[in-house]
Amino acid sequence: MTPHFPPLANSNRDKAKVVRIIGRLNVGGPARQVCFLHQALQSDLETVLIAGRLEEHEGDMSYLLGSEERVYWVRAMSRSVRLWSDFLAFLHIIRIISKEKPDIVHTHTAKAGALGRVAAAILRVPVRVHTFHGHVFQGYFGAIQTRIWLTIERILNWLTTRTVCISESQAQELVHTYKVASMSRVSVIRNGYDLTRFGSDSTVRQSRELRRLFGFDDSDFVVLWAGRLVPVKNIELLAEIVRTAKRSRNLQFLVVGDGVDRQKLEHLTTGCANIRMMGWRRDIPALWAAADAALVTSRNEGTPTALVEAMASRKPFVSTNVGGVIDLAASPTNTEVDFSVIRAANGFLTSPHAGRMLSCLEFLAANPGVALTMGNAGRAFAVARFSRDRLRSDIETLYDGLLHRSRLTKVVEVMTSLNESG
Repeated sequence: MTPHFPPLANSNRDKAKVVRIIGRLNVGGPARQVCFLHQALQSDLETVLIAGRLEEHEGDMSYLLGSEERVYWVRAMSRSVRLWSDFLAFLHIIRIISKEKPDIVHTHTAKAGALGRVAAAILRVPVRVHTFHGHVFQGYFGAIQTRIWLTIERILNWLTTRTVCISESQAQELVHTYKVASMSRVSVIRNGYDLTRFGSDSTVRQSRELRRLFGFDDSDFVVLWAGRLVPVKNIELLAEIVRTAKRSRNLQFLVVGDGVDRQKLEHLTTGCANIRMMGWRRDIPALWAAADAALVTSRNEGTPTALVEAMASRKPFVSTNVGGVIDLAASPTNTEVDFSVIRAANGFLTSPHAGRMLSCLEFLAANPGVALTMGNAGRAFAVARFSRDRLRSDIETLYDGLLHRSRLTKVVEVMTSLNESG
């Protein structure tokens, strides 16, 4: 069934309008999702995008936008909390929403979620949606700042028509553990990616050249770590694994990404010949093809893009068992080593312990048949759950239902007003 989007805020236009707001288009899953949705929904909706500015060391993913048409850049909006800049960003967002008169405001990431939902509520936008791509309640701030963010999000919940979670476990966390959302107003919509770029014959050909370029032998087992080099990614744990892995002659580590903790990682791995740091790169499908396994060391995650890309490239993974990572474990799963290691059909989830994570990597390196089987299971898992067509369909269905409900509410309000006046 094709969704029908009735316009609400402005009866003179043919399509309903969505204003999408994200803190910044830095490298990561949220930027990928936002850029895709902004463009993919244009045939059925009027879509507008508002984005803030990048900070130092952050990679730019604005190249994913086909054009900057219907895109507003709010330079005052950034990741860091800066009261004056945040106030200016809020005023800018107010002006844009007032001009565009959307039927839906859909926010992504914490800063944009706070500024955008308050602005939309003040301007009486009928539908206000927020997506939690992850959350900042663990692994980001100290106790006081975390309590402040929890309070803010609980208040914002009252201004939110629908909260979108990207995994089932994240929904349970937000509703039951942190109590920042109501289950009756939560929808679980998994991320979607262009997986056709991963695991193709062309990327396999490129991978051979990349392995030679990086100095890897055919006998090397290459572990790829991809992401922002920031505190929540637990650079200390990554460095400890690399240092301990010097005992395994064929284990090599390829780190793709940059961030404020890059110098820390370089310092902690001084003298380690088994690590290469490549900074930000765009040839990600070829890099995954060149690797043999994926590694995630994070303190907290939503749905890590790196693991979805790794699975799409038929690579097994070893990851800390945090946040929504558990939802990437394909059945069957078995618990090993005093319940601290979960062996799934497509990889391993462990406690944040360097020795255990390294043991899993060494097991994969020593058992290529198992690694291949896990990689194939991961590919099937990713294709079945994380396609872009499915994401688009889910979002269209969500918008359609919310717009119809909003229209019915408005009709009821008008009828009630007429009855009272009569």
